[in-house]
Amino acid sequence: MKINCFNISLLLVLLFSVSACESDEVGPTETETDTESSSSITDGYVLYSYIGDSTTHLIDSLGVDVKTWSSAYTSSGGSYLSENNTLLHMAKSPLVNNSSFATGGLVAGRIEELDDDSQVIWSIEKTSNDATFHHDFKQIDDTTIIALTWQLREYNESDYWNEVVVIIDKTDNAILWEWSAMDDGNIVPNNTNKADYLHFNSVDYQDGNILISSRGQNTLYIVNKDNKSITQTITASGALSGQHDATFLDNGNLLVFNNEAGTNTSAVLEITLSDEVVWSYSNTFYSDHISGAQRLASGHTLICSGVEGRFIEVTDADDEVWDFTPETTNKKSEIFKVRKYANY
Repeated sequence: MKINCFNISLLLVLLFSVSACESDEVGPTETETDTESSSSITDGYVLYSYIGDSTTHLIDSLGVDVKTWSSAYTSSGGSYLSENNTLLHMAKSPLVNNSSFATGGLVAGRIEELDDDSQVIWSIEKTSNDATFHHDFKQIDDTTIIALTWQLREYNESDYWNEVVVIIDKTDNAILWEWSAMDDGNIVPNNTNKADYLHFNSVDYQDGNILISSRGQNTLYIVNKDNKSITQTITASGALSGQHDATFLDNGNLLVFNNEAGTNTSAVLEITLSDEVVWSYSNTFYSDHISGAQRLASGHTLICSGVEGRFIEVTDADDEVWDFTPETTNKKSEIFKVRKYANY
């Protein structure tokens, strides 16, 4: 039988058109969407620990542990990786339970460094009735750290928890430098203040400048190390409330988790040194205490909503590329802050 070539060509065109239409109507599968979203996550590993738990986790973007450390002490503040991938963390010494600061949030008393086998290779304790480590610290270099301490002080015939920031030489645990909020900063309590009137909860260091977050004063302080003066006070034009985890950014601005940005609302703020908010991000997360944020090398921001135990990574265009809550098998569920590291 003789076949009409024109009819065959027309049939093929029609079949191709139908196939193309069907393809357009079918959206990407869930797996394809997840893969696309995952590829937008900044490469790296997230370090976290539950407050009151003795295990610290390092996870990949799928939430899988790539490394854990176990301590004889429970977590009570900041945890960080050193340049040598050892774990530095704030731990709770049992001795603080009977001290003057026993009722303080994230009272710790101990900072320690663990190697790959969870062996203690360095530690320091400050757990007396007169002073104790609490909340946060940072490594300045291989042999030096800066840390927050409470100091019991009498002022106007009442006892208060003065804040003293110390720089410590890890080689012999000597105090190289210290700054007192009462004495050097002239931040003194008034008659209506409670004992923990300052409640410092984070510290950062950059080029001889020290950034401190005071939840009690809803204020960030920048202290010049050389002359011990407060060079700037930052409040986000009065918007800061109960904030945590203030850090210096490479562009000269500051990043902070603002816990009480509104009713049942938290936000992450980028603030200039002239106290102007130039970027903010808020969504469904809310944490009335603890929590933090980190600006990543990719330009994304990693958020820890601490009460929820939830991690969110958001782009500079406000697109969420990761929203993850680790599963926990115990009653510990709150996380002080997290940090992402590009390599381990």
